Amino acid sequence: MTYSREELIEVIGNMNEESIGEMSIEEKMDILDDLIESMENGESTLAQTFDFYEKGMKLVASCNDAIDRVEKEVLKLNDDGSTEVFPDME
Repeated sequence: MTYSREELIEVIGNMNEESIGEMSIEEKMDILDDLIESMENGESTLAQTFDFYEKGMKLVASCNDAIDRVEKEVLKLNDDGSTEVFPDME
């Protein structure tokens, strides 16, 4: 999903730790893409840019945490049909 500038400002303004935790990784990545585009095109005020950066870093941290959790859950399927945790994931 691509957000308009106004929608992005609203989404960012309403964003908190709880709402970030409820988003899917895909939603977070969509918002990050739009944040980056908005900061690069220079249409945002300095205050908005700082806010976008701060919220973007929170989204990145949340994505990293989610990816770390998934990596820890990755299992190896053995030839006999059994599963085990990858040795380097423990």
